[in-house]
Amino acid sequence: MLSCGTFAYDTEMIRTVAGHLAGNVRYIRSPRDRRVQKTRQALLEAFFTLVLKAPYEDITVRDIVVRAGVGRSTLYEHFSGKDAILAASLGGPFAVLADALQPRDNTAALTALLEHFWSNRTLAPGIFSGPMRRRTVAVLVRLIEHRLRADAPAGRTALLLPTRLAAIQLAEALFAPIAAWLAGQSACSAQQLALALRKAALALTEALRGGPTGPRQFTRPGLPATTVKW
Repeated sequence: MLSCGTFAYDTEMIRTVAGHLAGNVRYIRSPRDRRVQKTRQALLEAFFTLVLKAPYEDITVRDIVVRAGVGRSTLYEHFSGKDAILAASLGGPFAVLADALQPRDNTAALTALLEHFWSNRTLAPGIFSGPMRRRTVAVLVRLIEHRLRADAPAGRTALLLPTRLAAIQLAEALFAPIAAWLAGQSACSAQQLALALRKAALALTEALRGGPTGPRQFTRPGLPATTVKW
C-alpha cells in the first residue's frame, strides 16, 4: 500500500480536486510522451517512498534513480535535483492551499484536499513535520509569493511587508493548523478546517494590504455565520 499511497498523493488527489491538474500530471497522447510521463511518475514515486523511510538530507540522487530504475542522466532530463522533485510532487496539492487567499471561493477544492490528506494521514509525518517541514513549507511559500506578485499589476494595494515575508506568514498560517490536525492535536471536520483556513487567509491577506479593521461576517451553507474582527 505504501507505493500506492505515495502514487495517490501525487496524482489521485489532483484528479479529485477539479481544476488543479498541475505540471505533475498531464494528458499524454504520443507513445514517446507516455514514456516520458511513466519515467517522471517512477521518479516521483521512488522519491516519496524514500522520503517516508529516510531523512531527506540522507537521500541522494543515486538512491532515487536506483529505486526508480533509471539512469542519473534521465533524472536530470526531468528535474534539476531532489528539491525540484519535491516541489513537483507537492505543486498540485499545495496550489489548492495557495489559492485560498484568492478572491474566487475554493472552499470545495480545499475541503477535498484536506479529506485526501486525512485519508493518507499515515504519510503526514514524513511531509508535515520533522526535517521535511521546512522544505515543504518552502514549496507553499513560493506558490503564495507567485500569487502575491501576480496581484501587484492588477492594481492591488501594496503589501505592508516585503512579498517574501508576507508569503511566509500566509504559508505558516495555512500549514500549521493542517499539520496539527493531521497529528491529532485537535479534531474537526475537513469542511470546518477548510472554511477556517480560507477565512484566515483572506483576512490576513487583506490585513497585509492595510485593509479594513472593522468586523466582517462570513457565511457558508450548513455552517453558522462567523464574525471576524480585522
